[in-house]
Parts: sequence; C-alpha cells; structure tokens
Amino acid sequence: MSNLKLQHLDKIYDNNVQAVYDFNLDIDDGELIVLVGPSGCGKSTTLRMVAGLEDISAGKLIIDGKDVTSMPPKDRDIAMVFQNYALYGHMTIYENMAFSLNLRKENKNEIHQKVLAAAEILGLTDQLNKKPNQLSGGQRQRVAMGRAIVRKPKVFLFDEPLSNLDAKLRGATRREILLLHKRLNATMIYVTHDQTEALTLADRIVCMSMGYVQQIGTPLELYDTPANLFVAGFIGLPPMNFFDVEVKNGQVVCDSFAVDLTAEEKQALKAYENKTIVLGVRPENIVEGGNITVDVFSNENLGQTTLVNGMAKNHKITCKFREWCNYKAGDTVNVSFARKHFFDKETNNAIR
Repeated sequence: MSNLKLQHLDKIYDNNVQAVYDFNLDIDDGELIVLVGPSGCGKSTTLRMVAGLEDISAGKLIIDGKDVTSMPPKDRDIAMVFQNYALYGHMTIYENMAFSLNLRKENKNEIHQKVLAAAEILGLTDQLNKKPNQLSGGQRQRVAMGRAIVRKPKVFLFDEPLSNLDAKLRGATRREILLLHKRLNATMIYVTHDQTEALTLADRIVCMSMGYVQQIGTPLELYDTPANLFVAGFIGLPPMNFFDVEVKNGQVVCDSFAVDLTAEEKQALKAYENKTIVLGVRPENIVEGGNITVDVFSNENLGQTTLVNGMAKNHKITCKFREWCNYKAGDTVNVSFARKHFFDKETNNAIR
C-alpha cells in the first residue's frame, strides 16, 4: 500500500466559488482516514481531487514521495468505490469484477485468480454468474469493492458507499469494510456525512465544515476533546447540549442553573471571570440527581438507554440515561452534569 501527503490543497471553481481551503493531511501506509461533515463541506471534492476527477487549484498531492498533482486519474493507481455502485447491468458479477483487468489486457489466468480471491474475501464466490439486478444492495456494494480489490491499487477511495442501503445493511456492510481494511492492510480514504460510520471505521477522522478542516484526530479525540463548537455539535448522537453561561465565583451561572466548577476547571476559566462562555454537556454526561430541574416534555425509550427531552427553565436539554425510564410530559427530574466542556463565545474554540 502507500502513504499520501495532501499539502495546502485548494479547490476554486470557474465561478470563483471556493470549495476547499488549505487542506493539509499526511496519511500513513495502511491507515483508514474518514472525511466527515455536512453536505457541501468539501469532503467529496477533496476525495475527487485525490482521485484526479477534480483539478487541484493550488497545493500538491504526493503519493509515495511522487508528486501526482497534475497526473491523470488512470496513472495514479487509485481505485474508487462510488455511492451508486456503477456496475454494468448486462455483465455478470465475474465480468464486472474482471472488467478493469481485461482493459489492461492482463493474463486471463491471473485475472481469474484475482477475481476468485476477491470474491472469497467478500463472500461472493457463489454469486459470480449472476447479474447485478439479481443481488441485494449490500451484495452490489461488495461487488463494487471487489472490482477495486482485484486491481490491488495503492489507495482505496470510498465516496459515501453506504448511503443507498437501509439501516440494517449499512451496519453489516460497514463491518465488512472494517474487516476488509484489516485483512488487506490497505490505505483508505472514506467520505461520509454519517458520524456513526466515522466513529466506527476511522483510524483518524478529518471533520470539515464550509471547506475548512475543523479538526483531525482519532475518533476518541474528536468525541472527548472537540476543538471547537462545530465539532462538539457534529460528533456525538444525540448532539451536545449548549448553554450560554457566565463564569462567576467558582461557578458557571445562567438563568436556569448554577454549576460548581472543579479546581481544574476554575484554573482553565481563570481568564474568563465575569465573562460569558459556552458550556457544553453531552446527553450521556447528564445523570439523575442534582440541583438542575428539568421539566420533561418527551421520553424516548431505546432499549438499554432512554432519551429524556425537557426544559431547564428557558433552555432545552436532552438527557441520555443508561436505563429504561418512564417519564411523562409534565414530570420533573433533577439532574447534574458529570462532565463539562467549555468554549470561547467569540472564537468558538474549546477552552482547555
């Protein structure tokens, strides 16, 4: 496999709309990188620049020490798996998987061995004589992956490959991609808007918004120590609760509650005394018992957990409790915050 360097990549279209700003990333050999963010954030555009399907307006793309910035797609030795499978309906699964190898005029025996090996990895051995319309969506996506595997490319690119699958198939195919990565030890870049895919698949996540990289790190780093308000609100389900609070005499205070600070938190917020900041609390870090009163307006039982939605006076709040609860609209529950995050209200950056 290969390593990549994306150095100061910009993408500016002919109408002067800039889709990607100063994208920098070093990808190690065998690493699985996930680009995640809302629609229009620039993640797919970045992937297409790596593939050569979009011109790079500025910056460099280096693969294994070689500058491929201006190199055509066919010479980059990169395989891409698309959202819509892009299979040939008139061909069998075997013919679809062998198609790129036949174009290269490779030895027929070698093509046969490569297709059989890929089919075995993906559990498609008994499907090779079928046509794509005879397979399920998950199987068709596996065929698309198999077509990439037989080429043994330097880099695999995945552009929202699970978007067309239902929830159950998404989970199963996600696990297959993870197993495939471990088995091939392949360098992969994976684009998704689904944070669950990002958190479960990635060695490292690149979180993007409005064309800018917001944070790069392991899934735990983005979840546990988000760099700014955007990352904090985007990563985690349900989203983090946010409150405008004032730092005052060892507490953070708003019209709905006052919360005591630990010694470490007091030190971090020393420069913000008598100033307004943003307090962030993940729903799963809210526990029953405390001095914050929540007026319940809905209760969502999810099996092992329960989402309780309510109002702490003028602030909406979502709590995620680890057991089955039966709160009803109009009930009250007292809670406290087991873990807190703080953000500068002007810069939106995390306060460490």
